[in-house]
Amino acid sequence: MRNILWFVLLGTICFILGGCGLFIKDIPQGQIVSPAPMDHFIRVGDVNFHYREYSGKGENVFLLHGFASSTYTWEGVAPYLQKQGYHVWALDMKGFGWSDKPEGAKYDPITLTEEVNRWMDVMGLDNVTFVGNSLGGAVAVVMAIEHPEKIRRIVLIDAASYNQTERPFIVRMAGMPFSRGFAKLFFGRWAIKWNMKKVFYHADRVTDEKIDAYYERMCTHGALAAQISVARSRDFGVFEKYARLIPDIKTKTLIIWGREDKWIPLENGLRFRKEITQSTIVVIPECGHIPQEEYPEKTAGLITNFIQND
Repeated sequence: MRNILWFVLLGTICFILGGCGLFIKDIPQGQIVSPAPMDHFIRVGDVNFHYREYSGKGENVFLLHGFASSTYTWEGVAPYLQKQGYHVWALDMKGFGWSDKPEGAKYDPITLTEEVNRWMDVMGLDNVTFVGNSLGGAVAVVMAIEHPEKIRRIVLIDAASYNQTERPFIVRMAGMPFSRGFAKLFFGRWAIKWNMKKVFYHADRVTDEKIDAYYERMCTHGALAAQISVARSRDFGVFEKYARLIPDIKTKTLIIWGREDKWIPLENGLRFRKEITQSTIVVIPECGHIPQEEYPEKTAGLITNFIQND
């Protein structure tokens, strides 16, 4: 009840301040604000997936975003990796970024993983270095368990997988009754800024350009409803069987973690290191939940060194 009252209060404040989401016009599916040459779409089944391709003659590196994120999160990392000669791919999962967000679809991590796997089949990708942040890290874990033949190496960046008693505020709110209606009421650019400052350690690195990039993607048709569906689909009872299989992963793994991550604590990263025998961990001080944005060159350098030293 307390959370619901807080939700109503937030909605009322933003309405008064002119940030009400009811007046935000949806961006149609399949449309990109300021498209670039590396932006592409491909239909897999009933979903039109957006992805970015940074061509290179070297091996394939696949980048997968987290909750409420998109391919944008890798814009500081992908060009660096491309300059090292790698062929870099970044995908918007169903419900995220510029990809379709079908109403009533399944958005649980297992379904998202199988869709990523089918997309990789269509693109002819295997033997990749699979880099996943947050929810994307959970997908990387399931892929390594269910489809190890596709994965040459794993990079887990502040990855989800283990159950947590304390979930991020935004995820808790998405799971509350009537959250769909409330989300439309209080959503605005201010909400993006507020949330990003929760996942960054250095608040001054949350630039207007970053806020706009997240905001534009969250204005796409069905985006808010999709995020709520993702949050409500995180059934750790179902996912627990995969968490129990993490010690069976034999794929060489690099774990990168922001020491000050408020969404997924460092203890989870240390548990990955303990349970995956072929793993190493690098902890970045003064860093939050998305090192690839807070320290893009450092993150890209760690990935490059990991590949080159294999």
